[in-house]
Amino acid sequence: MRKRIYLPQPMLHPDGEELLRKECDIVLASELDEADRGAALASAHGFSGGVAVDAALMDRAPNLEVIGFPGSGYEAIDVAAATDRGICVVYAAGSQYTAVAEHALGLALSVAKRIGYSDRFLHREKRFIDRSVFTGDGWPGFPHEISGKTVGLLGFGFIGRDLARKCRAAFDMRVLAYDPYFDPVEAERQGVTLYRTRSELPQLLAQSDFVVLCLPLNDETHHILGAAELEAMRSDAVLINVSRGGTVDEVALEQALRTGAIAGAGLDVFDPEPTRDNHPLFDLENVVLTPHIGGWVEEALPRLAVTAAREMLMVLRGERPTRIANPQVWDDPSRRVRGIEDPQ
Repeated sequence: MRKRIYLPQPMLHPDGEELLRKECDIVLASELDEADRGAALASAHGFSGGVAVDAALMDRAPNLEVIGFPGSGYEAIDVAAATDRGICVVYAAGSQYTAVAEHALGLALSVAKRIGYSDRFLHREKRFIDRSVFTGDGWPGFPHEISGKTVGLLGFGFIGRDLARKCRAAFDMRVLAYDPYFDPVEAERQGVTLYRTRSELPQLLAQSDFVVLCLPLNDETHHILGAAELEAMRSDAVLINVSRGGTVDEVALEQALRTGAIAGAGLDVFDPEPTRDNHPLFDLENVVLTPHIGGWVEEALPRLAVTAAREMLMVLRGERPTRIANPQVWDDPSRRVRGIEDPQ
């Protein structure tokens, strides 16, 4: 008997579904009547989709072995509830790192070169803006080059390493990185100065022209940049956040931007999301904002779908997945996974 995977919506790319169909039966909610969806969910061994999954949904799926999320983060999944029920949660980390690294550079350039500011001015005023606007102290002031500057990366995973490479190769930037888990020998080989303890973080911040957050959100990283850390940054520094909004204390950030404690920011993420209407950050001219689109590029869609599918299949075969949010489930002897059965 082949195992069944329930998809509340089609996967981001057909390549993911094609991979799953080779070993499992796929049940698409869109092809079922409302009355039949409950029964299909109850018989499912896997569940995948870019939707929230809470304890109530899991309880409607007593055979569930794995939940796959087609993204680098998995905040939409109640991981604690899944762990309590012996369900593995897998995700697609590493599928969007190039896009996010590019977006971080785009935000940095937009703030430093006053691209965002100029664009908003011209669209709003419908008239040419003279270069004399970019003079003197305060914002907007002169635009700046980023070549030869120092970038401090918080997080040195897929995104951080790709961004470091781009910063060095394209802009000859000096790269500092904070990551408690990265190998210092490998960091040195890559030409990156590594900081591994929170006590060293102010040193990194004080040296950086650009500070880029590209780390996951968890208990260790929540508000890793608060009032004290923002105060440690240079007054001419720019903060870029392409990770998760909760890594920064938004109230402290708004205050730092208003008072000139830091020069500007480029933000692709908010806390919470979706953020509220008329957010105070929307009023600040020294901020460039995008609505969490950094990783959502067309080229990444097949990678997201295939990676999520591959990780799910590993669990259903009884193989340890490489991207698992709750690894303790794997070692639990009561784990439900028994491996995909041979249809013969």
